[in-house]
Amino acid sequence: MVKSRYYRCLVWLLLLWINSFCFRQVIRIRVINGKTGQPLPRQEVSVSLLYGIGEKAPAKYDAVLHLETEVNGAAQFTLPESVPAHLSVGARLTSQYWHCGCAAPALVVTQELIEKGIVEGEKLTTPAIPVKAEPGEILFVARPFTLFERLFYPLLKG
Repeated sequence: MVKSRYYRCLVWLLLLWINSFCFRQVIRIRVINGKTGQPLPRQEVSVSLLYGIGEKAPAKYDAVLHLETEVNGAAQFTLPESVPAHLSVGARLTSQYWHCGCAAPALVVTQELIEKGIVEGEKLTTPAIPVKAEPGEILFVARPFTLFERLFYPLLKG
C-alpha cells in the first residue's frame, strides 16, 4: 500500500516536472537568401513582446529583445510563461544591397506563429526554392539587389 502510494506520487511529480518544460515555447527566427536558399549569418534581429490591455507582462523579462543570427542564419528565444498576444519582429541586414520585407517590423499573432509558422517576403523567391516555415518559426526571405538596382540605388536613396 505504501509502496504504491510512493510510486503514484513519484509519477505525479515527474509529470508536473515535464509539464513545466512543455509550456516554455522556443521561437526561432531565420534569415535566408531567397535566390540561393542559403542562411544569412550575423544579421541583427529585434523582437518586441506586445501585451494587450488586460494581459500581464512578466516582471523580470525584457519586452524588447536584440538578437543576432548564428552561422545557420537562425536566432532563437524562449517566450515567457505569460505569452503575449502579438510579437513585432524585424531584421536589419548588414548589407544595404539586400531587399527584404524585414526592414519594417512584422506584426505577428503569437498563436498563429506557434501553430503554423510565418514567412515574410515569400514572393521574392524563385519557384525552384521551396520556402516553408515550421511551427514556432519566423522565416525572413531576403534577396540581393540586381545589378540594375545596385546602379540606381544611390539615386533612389537621395
